[in-house]
Amino acid sequence: MQVRIICFGPLPERLGWRQKTLEITSPSTPRDVALLLDLQMWVQHGLTYHVDGKMVTPDTPLADGCELALLPPVSGG
Repeated sequence: MQVRIICFGPLPERLGWRQKTLEITSPSTPRDVALLLDLQMWVQHGLTYHVDGKMVTPDTPLADGCELALLPPVSGG
């Protein structure tokens, strides 16, 4: 199945792209995609996921053609 990935914060620099359509296996979850992209550190430190504009859990099943946004935790002061 195909999923459009959009990355925010420092993730585009880490991955070398901001948006990409990936072919992934079905069934897959946002966590599966993050781990496929080698983002284990971000998964462990609070990466959040939005599917088609709605915040979801890491284990939400993805549907073919959906848009998955990956948002790292924000820090500031």
